[in-house]
Amino acid sequence: MKADITVFDWDRMLLGDPPLPYMLEIGLKILIVFAILLLVLRLLGKHGQQNLSPMQHLLMIALGSAAGDALLYPDVPIAYAAVILLGVTAVTLGVEFLSERFRPVRDYVESRPRILVKDGEIHWHALNSERTTRRELFAELRIKGARSLSQVDFAILEVTGDISVFLNDRPPANCDLLDYVVDEDKDAPAPAG
Repeated sequence: MKADITVFDWDRMLLGDPPLPYMLEIGLKILIVFAILLLVLRLLGKHGQQNLSPMQHLLMIALGSAAGDALLYPDVPIAYAAVILLGVTAVTLGVEFLSERFRPVRDYVESRPRILVKDGEIHWHALNSERTTRRELFAELRIKGARSLSQVDFAILEVTGDISVFLNDRPPANCDLLDYVVDEDKDAPAPAG
């Protein structure tokens, strides 16, 4: 760390070291990077505006970093950011193109939906390999209206991270999805009053 930094130097903290007209350059950089990002969004298409695939999550992180560096650091030219933004977008579109045509590429990049519950039975191996806890699964099942595992024909972890739940018409055999919630409620101390 430099020894010549003045602590609580408000000019340095708020405006930084570059001269004040540098703020105008930042404004121009914002407009240029914004235009490049609009181009990237147009290249990605409308599906990029909804639930993001794992590949699109990686793209968003890379785009944010490249755009932020060009805006934040005076020694990072916009051309570097533009090459990175458009290059990462091109690679992403290429991988998406390959994944649409070749299932092994799609399965590797986006994974596949996994059955977590089938006919009321939890598939523990799938649950563990997807790093989903029993509490998370039970919460999703309750949100979808299930009171018991016996009501669940299928619970599928989608590639988006959402859990699709298909319930049957049978009445619940028990309330096993509610038991530990209700039991915890019993253990709570009574309010003072």
